Amino acid sequence: MPQPLQGELIRLRAREETDVDDFHRWMNDWVTLKYLGGRYPRSKAFERKWLAAGDPGFGNAQFIIETLAERRAIGWLGLHQATPENRVASLGIAIGERDYLEGGYGTDAMRTACRFGFEMMNLHRIELDVYDWNPRAMRVYEKVGFQYEGTIRDGIFKAGRWNDLVCMGLLRGELR
Repeated sequence: MPQPLQGELIRLRAREETDVDDFHRWMNDWVTLKYLGGRYPRSKAFERKWLAAGDPGFGNAQFIIETLAERRAIGWLGLHQATPENRVASLGIAIGERDYLEGGYGTDAMRTACRFGFEMMNLHRIELDVYDWNPRAMRVYEKVGFQYEGTIRDGIFKAGRWNDLVCMGLLRGELR
């Protein structure tokens, strides 16, 4: 049985203070930020506080995505707003290192996070929203098993225009 926090290319690990420089760079890089809900520059002090905030747990399991081969932090993900009553969580992911946007790292991280959610958190459903103009992410999500569930028209104002949010979901047993 595979380790719950390890895939074929990546492992998921806890956030550490040593990640502050990476987060500061990622969250101030428009190429990364344009795919996320954030929009404003963030200071190192803010990132330091964010990394140290809270004890990750069922309601907000957050991880650093690290390559297995080099042990290099390349992004982060989280299973957020998890509820034990409904056994559902929202998944968010970002690959901040541009050199790792191809090569299967995001797909492996998604599979690993979903496996963790189903096997360790006993989730029944994992859901996410993605901008309508991000077909690369949608292909990754579909490859992992997520299905289109609907569109929130003009769901977010980003990059100077209103954008639709595509809602996708994955049920236990559908992970590919």
